[in-house]
Order: sequence, then structure tokens, then C-alpha cells
Amino acid sequence: MEKDKRIIIAFNFELGKIFNVLDGLPKNFQNYNWLCTICKKSLFYNHELKGFLHKGNRSNCFEPETIEHKTMKAYWYVMFPKFNPVLIKRLEYKIGDQIADVYFELSNGKKIVIECQNSQISKRILVERTKNYTSKGIYVLWIFNGHGTCVSDKKNPRNEDEVGILGMEKRVHSLYGGRVYYMNIVGKKVIDAPYTLHFTPLFKHKSSEYNYFGYDKYYRDKRSVTLGKIPSYQILCVKNKGYKLARFADKHVSILCTERITKYIKEICQKKVLKGKDINDRIEIPLISIISEVKERYGFYLPYLLLKKSKKIKRVKIERLLGENYNINDVMTIRISDYLQLNL
Repeated sequence: MEKDKRIIIAFNFELGKIFNVLDGLPKNFQNYNWLCTICKKSLFYNHELKGFLHKGNRSNCFEPETIEHKTMKAYWYVMFPKFNPVLIKRLEYKIGDQIADVYFELSNGKKIVIECQNSQISKRILVERTKNYTSKGIYVLWIFNGHGTCVSDKKNPRNEDEVGILGMEKRVHSLYGGRVYYMNIVGKKVIDAPYTLHFTPLFKHKSSEYNYFGYDKYYRDKRSVTLGKIPSYQILCVKNKGYKLARFADKHVSILCTERITKYIKEICQKKVLKGKDINDRIEIPLISIISEVKERYGFYLPYLLLKKSKKIKRVKIERLLGENYNINDVMTIRISDYLQLNL
């Protein structure tokens, strides 16, 4: 059997989720029932090919175009020219050995392709298509149906924790500088207009008999997601990691969150000075108090990560300490002068 006939994405009946072989399978995966996401027939895992095959010697199946995919293409064919100076627009436009879902040429000479993804796609194919468009001088925008089979867990325009993320989504998140664009389509209906999500590493605090303060155990395939805002469909053409990419003029949520955190720390410093602290003094601030200030908009995990790792947030150190009631808290030490001398 040929390797290109293998199936790398399959539906796990018991867990009710889609898995990509390239991203890893659950433990004891051979004890689960696996179904083809296209024809819904049973699959079995072939160790030599490192992928799934159909039972009954069926090597492949045909995927007709879905109503959702047609709806996504029609949406952008109509909406994109309302926000961008388009000279030429095409549906199902053949470019070399690829067929672009929606193709536009702008008045400034830029060529844009919008790839509307409703069904599963491997990370390898996604990168190859992006590379091929780049080699032809075309900027590509990937948009996914958050309720389609291209994702493992459904995506929604809101902040959520413990959301399953496929390798393909991680790759796009990296390519587009920390954002993935989704819209939610069911049949011919647009349930949710296009929106952007930012992924943040997700962890649970674990205790240990050798470490009284415990440690942070991170998930591999789950993330905390933070909703971003798309102000308009005006397109930006950018280059990142050697690829030509098209994206919207949305401001990165981590930048917005950093700005809000910095403003809040500055307010704390101003209050400390009014109460008698010298501008050259150092003060300690519990991370949870800062996170509580921004949690409603940005969740817990994004501000926590920024407080610990962002170079734009000035700090002397962060340490885990026992509080007065023997509660464990992450505490950040800062110099007041670092914040009262900033122009914010």
C-alpha cells in the first residue's frame, strides 16, 4: 500500500474528538474506535505507514464540497471588496497546480488569496500551500470554520480555557504572529462573523512532596484562548518567517493586555509615592492582584504569562512566597522609578 493513501486525521468515537496523527494520538489508541471524518466509515491504524486506512481494503474516499465551505467563499467574495480597493476578484481561481478559494488583485498591485477551511487539513499541506503562494508573490489569508471538522474542539468568539488545539492551528498561530482567524458557519448561515483568537499555554498547579511550593504542569494540546477584535476587513500584507501573509489590521491582544497591566502598575506606584514611598524604592506586588484587574477582559493565563516573561513589563524579580495565612503567592518586585518615569 502506498504511503500517500494513508489518512492522518481521524475521529475518535469514544472521546468525541478529531485527532491528527502528526500531532500525536491518545494513550492506548488501539483500544478506541476510529472513523473517517469524510465518509464516516471505520478506520484501522497501520504501524508501517504511521497512519489510518479504511477497513475492507478501501484506500481512499472522495470529499464533496460542503455547504459551509461554499458559504465561507461567498461571504468573502462579497465582503472583502467593501473594505479593500479590488480590481479583480475570482472564485475557485486556478494558480499553477493549486485552486485558490477566493482570489483578489488590489489597486496597488498586491495579489491576495483567501483560503476558507471547513474540513480537516494537515499542517504539512497548509505550509506547502502557503509556500507555493509565496513563491508566486501572492499573500495568503487562512480562515477556519470554528464549528467545522478542521478543528478538534469548537472555537467560539469568547475567552475559554482548556480548548483542544490541533498542530495545524498552532502553526497558523505562529505564522500570523499569535493569532488565528475563525468564523462559525452552519449550513448556509453565518453563526459568528469573523473573529481572532490568541492561544496561551495552559497549566495546572501541582504539589510535590519534594517541593512545598509545587510546580506548573503544562498541557500539550490544550490552550487558553483569548478573543481579539477585528476592527475592519481592511487587509495588511506582511512577511513573516519567509512567507507572504495577508491579515487584518487587528491589534495583538498581548500588546493590549501589556498596556493595561503597565497602566495599572503605574497607578499602584503613584499611590505608594503619595503615601510616603520614595521614587527609588522597590515594592512587592502579588501577581494575582494585577491579574484580577484585567482578568475579565483577558482571562488568567495570558496576563500571568506576560507578567512572568514579557520584557515590556519592568520587574526586578518574581518569586513564590508564603502569605500571612500560609497561602502561596507569586510576588513581583519592581522599582517605582521604572514606572513613574514611563510615558504611558
